[in-house]
Amino acid sequence: PLFGKRVLVPRTRTQASAFSRRLLEEGAKPVEIPTIEIQPLEDFIRLDPALASLSRYKWVVFTSTNGVEAVFRRLEQLGMDARAFGRTRVCAIGPATASVLKERGIVADFIPSEYVSEAIVEGLGSKGLEGKPVLLLRAEEGRAALTSGLSQHGALVEEVPAYRTVLPEDSREKAGGLLSAGKVDVVAFTSSSTVRNLKELLGGDITPLESATVACIGPITAQTALEAGLKVEVVAKEHTIPGLVEALTEHFSLTQTRR
Repeated sequence: PLFGKRVLVPRTRTQASAFSRRLLEEGAKPVEIPTIEIQPLEDFIRLDPALASLSRYKWVVFTSTNGVEAVFRRLEQLGMDARAFGRTRVCAIGPATASVLKERGIVADFIPSEYVSEAIVEGLGSKGLEGKPVLLLRAEEGRAALTSGLSQHGALVEEVPAYRTVLPEDSREKAGGLLSAGKVDVVAFTSSSTVRNLKELLGGDITPLESATVACIGPITAQTALEAGLKVEVVAKEHTIPGLVEALTEHFSLTQTRR
């Protein structure tokens, strides 16, 4: 069903490749436009003390693979390794994040059934968080839902940035040219930040996206797309890259059947 479909992949340069490979396997033609660039923090004044005292936290929560990679990069620079997590429990927002943790010697103690912040809140909240210190390692800017939700369960939440995201300015011209020329059939958003950043790369004008099928990795991303003025036609049931590819396949299979 995806054969020949030109699918815009707005991710980081490194993450786009894995998504593109899955699309190629289905016969699609991925078009990569980086909308996010991951960069180190400008200073580690908050991260370093948190990493040096990981054992005092009941839970450490990772909300992305980027967070895992940034944290372990900094641990190495500090002369530390996975043993720093020996006395704390680790939560990963989904299987991709858990897999990256496992590659570094950490088996996640908890992965929610749905890969969104709200599911982490529900899952960890049921384990008893009253008065327990919880460390969130994430991007400089993140949704408040996780922090506020865990706090409502009595957790003593410390939110510490592990990396920052910036807009890759060199993608601006490419994005405008491809989309204004109608050279993509599908725009596949994998996070709320990819929605916001692509819109910014287009100068706030979403008109070039109106002729493409908009697909989102999950309900939070879909809500962001709707708020940006986009019509969302596909939302993955499983909030992963394979789940998004499967949702696209099902969508176009049904479209072909109706014809």
